Amino acid sequence: LARGGSKGIPKKNIKPLNGVPLLVYNVKAALASQVFEAVCVSSDDPEIREVAERAGAASHVRSAASASDTASSEAGIADYLEHHPECETLALVQCTSPLTTKVDFRNGFELFTTSGADSLVTVVRAHRFMWTMGADGRAAPKNYDPVFRPRRQDWNGELIENGAFYIFSVDSFKATGSRLAGKIVALEMPEETLVEIDSLVDWKIVELLAADKFQDAPATWGFC
Repeated sequence: LARGGSKGIPKKNIKPLNGVPLLVYNVKAALASQVFEAVCVSSDDPEIREVAERAGAASHVRSAASASDTASSEAGIADYLEHHPECETLALVQCTSPLTTKVDFRNGFELFTTSGADSLVTVVRAHRFMWTMGADGRAAPKNYDPVFRPRRQDWNGELIENGAFYIFSVDSFKATGSRLAGKIVALEMPEETLVEIDSLVDWKIVELLAADKFQDAPATWGFC
């Protein structure tokens, strides 16, 4: 799903990240994984669809209603499935997580298929102490006891959804209207994939991480 009306970063999905349009990173990784029967970018924006096709993906003309500022990703999924009734299993891959690799996709599909799951979520393990604040301004810990503050090596941390990709059965989605339902399994991914691009600060961080992770590979994709 790659709508054209992104607000925080205009045209975010095709904004060049180290010289390559953002969505191309995931398209190339998905194609290289060889676990997908088809890789398709669903968008209401013809420029985004053109970039997707140049990268080797198919494209789907997303309806205006499912690409509005208030539409959920589930609305975009439903729109795609309406035009592809043959689909039995679907992966929602998010362009805002360009550090996903072909190995991540392979590991995700292996876990999904061997576990008999209805859906899969990607996560990152983080050792962060979380707090909540009440209406009166009083703070309270959510996931640890400050009196017995654990050391990092003595604590498994928290699994945080990183939004890289989701895999789910179409039957499960149609029954619940949600990408995550039924038996859910979690694929743990590398620490650097925790960052999702939602702001320019995120963009600067991911740009550096991508340059280090992929080195010169993006220069061979025909966009630089």
